[in-house]
Amino acid sequence: MKNLFKLIIAVVVCELAGVAGALFTTPAIKSGWYETLMKPTLNPPAWVFGPVWTTLFVLMGVAVWLVYLKLSDINPSVSRRRIKVALVVFLIQLLLNACWSIIFFGSPTLVIGSLNHLGLAFFELLLLAVAILLTIFLFSKISRPAAWLLVPYILWVSFAGYLNFSIWQLNPAVGDGPAIVVSNDNLRIFSPLPDTEILSPLVVTGEARGNWFFEASFPVILTNWDGLIIAQGIAQAEGDWMTTDYIPFTVTLNFTKPDYGTTGSLILKKDNPSGLPQFDDALEITVKFK
Repeated sequence: MKNLFKLIIAVVVCELAGVAGALFTTPAIKSGWYETLMKPTLNPPAWVFGPVWTTLFVLMGVAVWLVYLKLSDINPSVSRRRIKVALVVFLIQLLLNACWSIIFFGSPTLVIGSLNHLGLAFFELLLLAVAILLTIFLFSKISRPAAWLLVPYILWVSFAGYLNFSIWQLNPAVGDGPAIVVSNDNLRIFSPLPDTEILSPLVVTGEARGNWFFEASFPVILTNWDGLIIAQGIAQAEGDWMTTDYIPFTVTLNFTKPDYGTTGSLILKKDNPSGLPQFDDALEITVKFK
């Protein structure tokens, strides 16, 4: 019974790493930001990732439990020091696992040098893969079943590396800082970026200062090449808009691709209930219909 309790604790600890990552992944999925990214052909549907990661974290928990049990062997075939080193390396890779989600999904404006957050996430994933391989090697010297339980993990992370690299290469401009900042520094658009191809439904995300909103909203318009409105919606603040700070917003526009012309304009208008022209403001970017 005591060993069963330790197994449960090991699995829960591993699943918590997944929960930590989900705190950053879920908002990015719900906001539509991830859906706007161009993806490789082999990219699986979003619903696949949850069950796969849940299963992998269970396997990780069982693997680390098998290694941990070796600490209590009466006549250990492996030194306690080697076991402790293996457990520390396992915890390091678990931390790197959670950090990847934070970088990829939770840091859209993170840029270091010439690398946007997608590129940084890829290189962090390489560190994770090295840590997993080292963990498998160390576990194999202690418990071969524990090492084999981590094989599906490294295979999936290798596939994730392919997806991460491909998405990075297909979206080189993503995360280079706010895509557009109006001259009065009141509005930022994170997605879509100027001159990118769009599909319906189009999810627009960004940040605006509180004075851009009225009653926590402002209008957004999509036009074709000659200015004909083909979609319009209301962007909603995702926080208290009664402030001068930046507030995240999102809006979804459903449209039919124009029969002619490949470009259009996305226009985000400052909500101006007074109707006075001196309070008008707007941000317009060019988009391409896919």
